[in-house]
Amino acid sequence: MSVVLPTAEGSSMFTTFRRPLRHQRRLICFPFAGGGESHFRDWAGQIPDADVVAARLAGRESRFAEPARNDFSALLDELVDGIEPFLGGQTTLFGHSLGGLLAFEVARSLEARGHGPVLVIISGCDAPRTIVSAPKPQDLSDDVLLAGLAVHNVVPGEMLENRELMKLVLPAFRADLRVKASYRMDPAARPLGRPVRLYYGTDEEFEPESSRKAWAEVVSGPISMTGFPGGHFFVNSARQDVLDMISKDMARARL
Repeated sequence: MSVVLPTAEGSSMFTTFRRPLRHQRRLICFPFAGGGESHFRDWAGQIPDADVVAARLAGRESRFAEPARNDFSALLDELVDGIEPFLGGQTTLFGHSLGGLLAFEVARSLEARGHGPVLVIISGCDAPRTIVSAPKPQDLSDDVLLAGLAVHNVVPGEMLENRELMKLVLPAFRADLRVKASYRMDPAARPLGRPVRLYYGTDEEFEPESSRKAWAEVVSGPISMTGFPGGHFFVNSARQDVLDMISKDMARARL
């Protein structure tokens, strides 16, 4: 994950990286915990005949000066309210880890409003029922959080050694842990009726068939899976493979 100094990009919840929206096909991306829109900046132009849009979460990068959100429901409402101008005729939602959960719930909200995506790609993310409660973020020291970032290769080693720089990253990471801890699955909500693709790292502790069954409890549309070499952050280590698969999946997706 790269750290981008705050810039003026307006108040939108999403960015097109200053590129005009030219295509009916859109890939709208949601970052992992502690991440920001810059992770997807160089994806723009890498998906043929499609625009790339990324969520701009408060408390980091271009919205660094704003307080980070701590509640899943409040963040979800903001995303759903802000996404409509960026929807195309053929929209795919992508999210990794916490971003996968956001992509799923945004898709379900959009479908309830009558304009759901043609495809949802959920990457490195457990099904809602199987999400394990983590320690409360306020109970974790900076050293424990830094160790977690190092283990998952979220930031380069040289960044981890720069304590001043990490002070800019940790508040957003801690806030995102609070967001995840506040998530509650609504048992009365209708299952998502759109196609879902599940991406996972082959080095993760992951049971594909168990995951498929767990997601099938909240998804009535077809579910398929693809594994990539690497651990939880295979989106970094197998970046080109992931982009190639996204391109293929979007090309196959139709309303």
